Order: sequence, then structure tokens, then C-alpha cells
Amino acid sequence: MIEINILPIIENKENNNPNDNYSNPFTNDELIEEDIFDNLIDVTKKALFFVEEQKLLGNVKWCNAVKKSFDPITKLVKDVEKYQKKRTMPLTWKGHTNNTFYLR
Repeated sequence: MIEINILPIIENKENNNPNDNYSNPFTNDELIEEDIFDNLIDVTKKALFFVEEQKLLGNVKWCNAVKKSFDPITKLVKDVEKYQKKRTMPLTWKGHTNNTFYLR
């Protein structure tokens, strides 16, 4: 005869109690999405400020030193511009990059 052990289901009271005062920071997706956009905008504005400031000072050495850091941003801009100029059928997986896949 085969013996079957059935374990009782144990509920985690911390996660299943709707009256619990614990607030999960990931429940409000809109706030998180807004924070992501705000952070990207803030960082981009600061970077632009630094570049413009160094241009006014004529600091070409700094510009040459940090130019490589801006290469991914340059690629992103070029990819999006190229994607927006296409007038063909909608692209498949193959025709997208990480920079253009979720564009609307």
C-alpha cells in the first residue's frame, strides 16, 4: 500500500491580510512610472547643463574625455530617429532594437 503524506496549507498572514497596515511600494505602478520618467529627465537636464557650461568655458579636454560616455545616448537618438522615419510595414522583432521596441 502507498502512503501519501498531505501537508497542511499554511497561509502567510503578513501578505494575505487585507486589513494589514503594511504598504507595498510597488502597488502603485503609476507613481513608479512617473518617477522613472522624472529621473531620466532630471539626469538628462543636468548632463546638458554640464556640457553647455563646459562649452562656455571652452573646456575641450573635458569634452573629449566624456564624449565616450555619451555614445549610448547618441545611439539611442539615432535609432529612434531612424525608426520614426521608416515608412514601411510595421517592423518585426528582427527590425527593432532595445531603443525602439516599445515606441508608440
